[in-house]
Amino acid sequence: METHVTGQPVLGELRQHVLLPLIGNPLFSEAEQLRANHFVHESDDITRLTRWGGNVLAEIARRQAEAARQHRHSATCTTLRQ
Repeated sequence: METHVTGQPVLGELRQHVLLPLIGNPLFSEAEQLRANHFVHESDDITRLTRWGGNVLAEIARRQAEAARQHRHSATCTTLRQ
């Protein structure tokens, strides 16, 4: 991200960077996406947004792992029933 004297373009780019993996992601409910969008656009704290962006990526990884675990469990149960 390019640094600007005012910080505004950097903040806008950071907001996009934070929201990009989250908005439209089926792992998050519509309500979660709306709350995230609101939080990101209300915050002017670059440090907090950066940290929050990392937390979003970690939560995506956690939810993907949980979905994979549930899929494996479901497949195992289906196989055992046959």
